[in-house]
Amino acid sequence: MPIYEQSTLENVAALSQGIRVDSAAALVTAAAVTKFTVSGGNVCMLGFYGEVVVQIAATACTVIVTHTPTVGTASILAILAGATDIQGFVAGRQAYLASFGSILTWTATGYGILHPAGGTRYILRPGALSITGSAAPATGTVKWSMYYVPVDPGAYVSGS
Repeated sequence: MPIYEQSTLENVAALSQGIRVDSAAALVTAAAVTKFTVSGGNVCMLGFYGEVVVQIAATACTVIVTHTPTVGTASILAILAGATDIQGFVAGRQAYLASFGSILTWTATGYGILHPAGGTRYILRPGALSITGSAAPATGTVKWSMYYVPVDPGAYVSGS
C-alpha cells in the first residue's frame, strides 16, 4: 500500500471536496457563537458538518446555523422549526446541511453526508457563520467543519 505525503493528501482532498476549515469542539450555547469567518470576498460553501465529540447532556436543545454578512441581513441556513432535539446524543453523531433553509440533519453514529444528493451550494459573502442552540446543555461538545472554494480572488474562511 503506498504511503503519501500529508501535503499530497491535503491537495487531493481540496481538489475533490473543497478547502477544509475546522472549528474547535465546544459546548452548544443559547447565544450565537461564530464558528467560521468569511473574509476577502465571496466563497462557495460546498459542505458543512458537525460531529458530537463529548455526549450532550439531557437538556432539550435544537441547533440553528446562521450566516451574518458584514453588510446586509442575516440568513438562517438551517432553521429551528422541526429541528432535531440533540439531548443525550452520543459521541460520533454527525450533522449536515441538506439544503438551503432545511433543518440541520443529524445522522446515527458512524456516518455522515458531506455533499447531499441535491448538491446544495451556498454563496457566502464576507461575514460570520454561527451556531446557536435553543438551550445551553451543561455538558457535551460538538466540532464543526466547512468545505469551500473561493469565488472572489483573495477570499478565504477561517475557523474559530
